[in-house]
Amino acid sequence: MEKWKKRSIDLLTSLAFGTDGTPSVVPYYPQKTRVSGDEERFFRRSTPERHGISSKRIYNMLVSLESEKRANIHNLVILAGGEIISECSRDGYGVNVAHLSHSMSKTVTGMIIGILHSDGLIDLDDAIVDIFPEIPYRDKRFANITVRHLLTMTSGVDFGEAGSITESKWTEAFFASSLRFAPGSKFAYNSMNSYILARVAERVSGKPFATLAGERFFDPLEIRNYLWEKSPEGTEKGGWGLYMSAESWAKVGYMFLSGGVFCERRILPREWVECSGRDGAQTGYVSGDFDYGYQIWYSREGEEYLFNGMLGQNVWICPKNDVVVVVMSGNNELFQDSPALEIIRRHLGGEINDELHRADYRVLRERETEFFDSRRWVRPREKKQGLFYWLGIRRRETFDVLWSRVLGEYRFGKNNDGMLPLVVRAMQNNLNSTLESLSLFRRNSELYLTFVESGVKHILPVGLYEPRGAVLDFRGEKYIVKCMGEAILIADGTAEYRIELIFPELPNTRMLKITAMNDDRIRLELFETPNNKIVENLLSRVASFSSVASVSMEIIERRFGDGIIARTLRRAFCPMLIGASADSPDCEKIVAEETLRRQNESRAVKLIRAVIDRFFKDSPEGDTTQEEAIKAPQKKKLLDKVVERFASKK
Repeated sequence: MEKWKKRSIDLLTSLAFGTDGTPSVVPYYPQKTRVSGDEERFFRRSTPERHGISSKRIYNMLVSLESEKRANIHNLVILAGGEIISECSRDGYGVNVAHLSHSMSKTVTGMIIGILHSDGLIDLDDAIVDIFPEIPYRDKRFANITVRHLLTMTSGVDFGEAGSITESKWTEAFFASSLRFAPGSKFAYNSMNSYILARVAERVSGKPFATLAGERFFDPLEIRNYLWEKSPEGTEKGGWGLYMSAESWAKVGYMFLSGGVFCERRILPREWVECSGRDGAQTGYVSGDFDYGYQIWYSREGEEYLFNGMLGQNVWICPKNDVVVVVMSGNNELFQDSPALEIIRRHLGGEINDELHRADYRVLRERETEFFDSRRWVRPREKKQGLFYWLGIRRRETFDVLWSRVLGEYRFGKNNDGMLPLVVRAMQNNLNSTLESLSLFRRNSELYLTFVESGVKHILPVGLYEPRGAVLDFRGEKYIVKCMGEAILIADGTAEYRIELIFPELPNTRMLKITAMNDDRIRLELFETPNNKIVENLLSRVASFSSVASVSMEIIERRFGDGIIARTLRRAFCPMLIGASADSPDCEKIVAEETLRRQNESRAVKLIRAVIDRFFKDSPEGDTTQEEAIKAPQKKKLLDKVVERFASKK
């Protein structure tokens, strides 16, 4: 097995079954070193009726989206005829706030390749080994990989997304990788193809990718506030890591819809627009109704185009109805086979011959202001009304006295949990953290949350009526955080305290549930969205590229109980901590007991880790898939014996 695969398995199993911290496989470096800022409004705001679409149609679509439990939408923009006819943002978010776009970044990289192609600097049939002649490769078939294969995800290179957090020299690892199939023969989605395209753009243009992208793409589109994370090699990631607002993405979608022209200025050649959404790879069932062009998805039936990123980031383009829809979300989905997208296509992708009534527009606008309110995890308090409040003699926003029951500082035993969602920590390689303490305190009528993580103190205002914000720094990575809290009185007189940490720049959200116990302790439960379902999907992908991994997971399930992997993942993503009041004389004792409890819980999963570690050894040469398949039955017999031995020690 190649080293990057072994390291990927190490990291994923550490996240799933880790007990003594989740150390980074490669050296950590901050990637999101600043907040990206808000983009200025650009498009004219209009009514749906002005473009032959009824407000009632849009209203019904919003209702359907909010009713779909698998859709967790943050921002939505609908563009028709070059004007925004509807825009919605969940509380705490904004259509002009830069939001992590994940694989929608690929479309921008593909367009930059198109610009260089029109300049005559690159041919799509150029072999990448000729562009990088100094980099050695192991598989002889690698010499046949062209720029076109990278664009259409048909290179066959095995080194992929998981390798990005287990290797520092991405380009060398890509070239040194084995191939899963002959280049051009199959489709296999791999974000590293897009990263190599960014490296290709640098090599043929002689400019840093950031400079090239700014001069030829972002500046002409008047996109000012964006952020693109860099690889350890110093090049923008190409296939992911781009933070851009929903309205900025609407510009890109509208430019594509207009044949490559924006504000009467040509950005892309029309021929590239036509080819990129037509000439590509047949993807099969893996991608729903879409095939893959030049870093863009296109529908097999009808004329629709899609920029797509994991966790529900989408720009959907329907030329027939002159419509562009931008959706930024936090869904448990890796690809574009999305329930939310199905709803959008159903309402705006067919024939539109609506009866138009001006009165419907007012109802739609009211709905937009309440977007996804029914799906709130924390509900705001109602502001006081009346003459004295209106005159300002009394405060409209009073303190909720229920919070007085849990004010104070609470300390935790040893853990590897943190306020930054685990999915983000893993993707950013920002893994080493320990939540040491949490404090709630009151200042006048305002509530504040303080937490100490790995020796660093963070403070957040907690809004009781609306989200309140701050910028937090997690080991050099800076994020805007909006915070809300709610105290819920339960029938038996006890209270449940909820705090939601919204990251407006991310698909991810952190939720806290605090319960006061009767002996100077609190129970703190941490949740996040998207959640453990994402890693379950990733583990399935690991099993798909390694027969040994597949066998080991099968035996673990059989020996330790069906669903053990899913249950353990849930504990990792939804940990429960006991906090001891710092004022309690028994504080140190409670913290020690909590540390011991966590250690006892970890014993079974340590056995699982031992089993996995035993059978995934680094190989400098790297086994081929065929060789692994031959070895799998032999290893299965050995694995059975090892599992029996470990299980007997439980």
